[in-house]
Amino acid sequence: MKYLFVVAALLVSAQARHLEAWEQFKIEHGKTYKTLSEEQKRFSIFKSNLRDIEEHNERYERGEVSYMMKINQFGDMTKEEFKATLTLQVPKLDETVTTFKAEGDVPDSVDWRKVGAVTDVKHQHKCGSCWAFSSVGALEGQVFIHNKVLESLSPQNLVDCARGEYKNTGCDKGLQTEAFRYIKDHGILTEKEYPYTAKEGKCQKQGGLKISGFGVVPQGNETALKPAIANIGPIAATLDASGFQFYHKGILDNSHCSTSFDALNHAILLVGYEKNYYIAKNSYGPTWGIDGYLRIAMDKNTCGISWYNSYPTL
Repeated sequence: MKYLFVVAALLVSAQARHLEAWEQFKIEHGKTYKTLSEEQKRFSIFKSNLRDIEEHNERYERGEVSYMMKINQFGDMTKEEFKATLTLQVPKLDETVTTFKAEGDVPDSVDWRKVGAVTDVKHQHKCGSCWAFSSVGALEGQVFIHNKVLESLSPQNLVDCARGEYKNTGCDKGLQTEAFRYIKDHGILTEKEYPYTAKEGKCQKQGGLKISGFGVVPQGNETALKPAIANIGPIAATLDASGFQFYHKGILDNSHCSTSFDALNHAILLVGYEKNYYIAKNSYGPTWGIDGYLRIAMDKNTCGISWYNSYPTL
């Protein structure tokens, strides 16, 4: 009988803890639900996610995995719902595109944030515009490296205007190389000139900064990726982000993602590296990950990081 009382007390305690975490989650992320049944459904998912996170972090403490998880804005979504937000689809690279050639030695570590070549972390919200944020991030870096001027460029300009012949579909999906092709033809405006709305709209205006072209890192050749970051600057990268949902800190490995080319579904910006990991800027806002950034294990084609990486040329 005493055992049953202990079990009951533990269950009540866990329920109270989950309820407190739920209320805090709703406040922090501005979550509201249209019906009581919908909130009950989301609370059930939230509790399941909390349990998964706790189990994962116990494995982290035992040294069985290399990164920690934490509840965030995706806390009321199932894994399947989160994966459904990753809509990027990547074709084979055009073999006529300029390909980066790695030459010479590179520094042991690089961080383009430290020299001022990276703007603040942005939030794509419910628009699948990761490709646009990745593209403008790479170009912002090039502008700083060449002109010593850092200014946020407009992902919304690409979402609204780089469509049609450029094969992008706004908040559904797009490609950095097609974004660069659009910028070469029409230019890109600043964030101040064309603010982000997190939804597709009619192309309001064109113009602004143009580029001369773009290049790619050899596809599937991870040994060229580190020299590309060191010699060129921030690189527009693509990977399978299935394991991103609750990433908090540490080095992301292949435990929750695929290394396959066909699994690529999300665009990020590689802004540097250390001995055994890349430093990547995401577009999920500053409360996700390590203040909006993550670390990706190096030399393992982690989550397919070697497959589709590009950069603009001024």
